[in-house]
Amino acid sequence: MLEDVQSSRIVGLLELALALTPADIARYREAGVLLDELTDCRFGPTPADDHQGRGVGTRAFPLVTQAVRRLGRSRVILWGGVLADNARAIRYYEKNGFRPFGSFVGADGSRSLEMMLDLREVPDRERDPAVPQA
Repeated sequence: MLEDVQSSRIVGLLELALALTPADIARYREAGVLLDELTDCRFGPTPADDHQGRGVGTRAFPLVTQAVRRLGRSRVILWGGVLADNARAIRYYEKNGFRPFGSFVGADGSRSLEMMLDLREVPDRERDPAVPQA
């Protein structure tokens, strides 16, 4: 959970799941990517509307990658993808190393993008102090 210290209000949630769903596995297979339960996990941030675009998620994201690495995982997929028309969210994910590689149409008819972060392609700042901090 992300908490605004001054108000003690919960302003967001960062969800990380080690389990992959059969739907995730099938969607990614259709896009030409084989997911691996041993190396892949799912991530889904849910910031409060009034805290989006304020840098909270960007400041918290290194904690997510640190947890992913410590849990022995190397690839992160988005929890349910990201709506294709959500430019702000797509910028956030791309800024944090996610790359789009496919799309799908949800049950409600909306188009979403598949995005993945491969931590094998991203320097581990915790292990290499010579890597500049963001």
